[in-house]
Amino acid sequence: VPLAAAALQFPLRHPAVTGVVLGARSPLEVTENIAHATAEIPAELWAELDALAGARP
Repeated sequence: VPLAAAALQFPLRHPAVTGVVLGARSPLEVTENIAHATAEIPAELWAELDALAGARP
């Protein structure tokens, strides 16, 4: 999973978040943003991140 895809989709997991605003300086960045926004993120990754976040002091 590309880090950018997970980072872009992470805030959307919270029920209060209804959208993410992305910036782009070129057509290539627009294409990359679309790819990251639509990338499949395995549930296992979210579970692992949640477990890591819960392990913080």
